[in-house]
Amino acid sequence: MDDFSQILFETRFTTKESVERIKNRYSKEELEQMANSQKVEVARLREKYANIRLPDEELIRQELTEYMTTIIKLINSNYSELIPSDRLKKLNSMIPSGGVVVINDANDDHDFSADPKNGKVIVNLARIGKTEKNPNPDIYTQMLAANGTLPHELFHIIIQMLMPEEVANERMVINMSNGEVITSRGMVGFMLNEGFVEKFSIDFCQRHGLYHQIAPQYISYVDICNYIMDRYPQINEQTIFSLDERDVIGTLKPIERQKYYQAEAVSYAVRHKKKNANDVVNSSIEKVEIEYSDVSKERLEEIKMYYVLKNSKLAETSAITPENKHL
Repeated sequence: MDDFSQILFETRFTTKESVERIKNRYSKEELEQMANSQKVEVARLREKYANIRLPDEELIRQELTEYMTTIIKLINSNYSELIPSDRLKKLNSMIPSGGVVVINDANDDHDFSADPKNGKVIVNLARIGKTEKNPNPDIYTQMLAANGTLPHELFHIIIQMLMPEEVANERMVINMSNGEVITSRGMVGFMLNEGFVEKFSIDFCQRHGLYHQIAPQYISYVDICNYIMDRYPQINEQTIFSLDERDVIGTLKPIERQKYYQAEAVSYAVRHKKKNANDVVNSSIEKVEIEYSDVSKERLEEIKMYYVLKNSKLAETSAITPENKHL
């Protein structure tokens, strides 16, 4: 099995299996150090809010807004010249406009998510920080989990590998052994999307000494991104904020591209549809006709302007000149 195939093989496991497999990468001492850093951080939060009497929703919103402000200022300092201006504007608008949304919805499967279109991060008190061992964490433990995830979610605002949903013209088609056909429009490239976001948020936090928690379910995706960046130097810190999945996958050799698409279909079936990897028979990518009449003029203009800015940024680097034939 070649290196790329071996990396892609690791994407076929469930989130729970991936968490267990990733533990093998760390020594006992390193795992203990991670656990201790969490204990230190939650103790700091308990002390910080010991004399503040606010509802849990307001406490976590206050903490996340404060931490978000620190992260956004550092992102500006590091990357403002590289991020397309519309995304940077959305990121910066999160501080004064209430970029943290707190919900408490047990029917929502997400514990923490980003809304790149509207420049928001959403934390769900019904889910965040809850585990099998600790199903009823206190608000400080939930703050800890939210702070650890916040950098990843903020990088979703500025790194967006997936096509805007209104103009996504690719559909994943997955055939299962029982005859079921799974389709998904707009998710082609999701492994790159999560992989690059996790990779850059980890590197960023380590560089600045910021608290974060590694998302083990995405490490196999990070490995794909590392493989690509190591072999295709045009995919780099200078260009990453202006790239989408077509730019990256299109850079790969044809055989690598084929392997990537096959692995991504399996991972989608396993992670998003709770299927067994061995039950995936085959998969393909289909082109989809987009009804632009269904998209508001304002949203189309926003998307078109993004691609103008994207191409301008890429032209400055003289690295990649993407074609946007769908617009």
